[in-house]
Amino acid sequence: MNTRRKQVEEIVESFYVIRHKLSAKMRLYFDKVHITPSQWLVLHLVKKHKNISIKDLADLLEITSSAVTQIVDVLVNKGLLLRKSNPDDRRALELELSEKSKKQFESIKIKSFKTMASLFDVLDNGELSKYQELNSKIAGKILLKSHKKEN
Repeated sequence: MNTRRKQVEEIVESFYVIRHKLSAKMRLYFDKVHITPSQWLVLHLVKKHKNISIKDLADLLEITSSAVTQIVDVLVNKGLLLRKSNPDDRRALELELSEKSKKQFESIKIKSFKTMASLFDVLDNGELSKYQELNSKIAGKILLKSHKKEN
């Protein structure tokens, strides 16, 4: 087996290990506030993209609007998301974080950051900078491909 293929296989395997570890730790935080990882992702995207529509959220998640609506309905019922009318188009709804979710979001974010940051304790500052640079390069390629599919 050639060296490059072996290296890629090892990297992919390490992605799975890291993802599994993070998922297990994050699940503890989610369980405390009674949300699922999918619900967390929706809350995160609504926070990042102020006043986002369900259609735009579905596009970002690459799932159907009806699937997003199901997640949003649960979050609205839990008091974590608010639906509000779009002032430019009364038929369209926009999503916004509730005060309750803003508080929970910050709490989870602080705790989860500590967990994630601890994974990088094995790297010195130079290694961390290089890792960040390489990771951004890979993520940039993924985002570019995703953007090309949209257009």
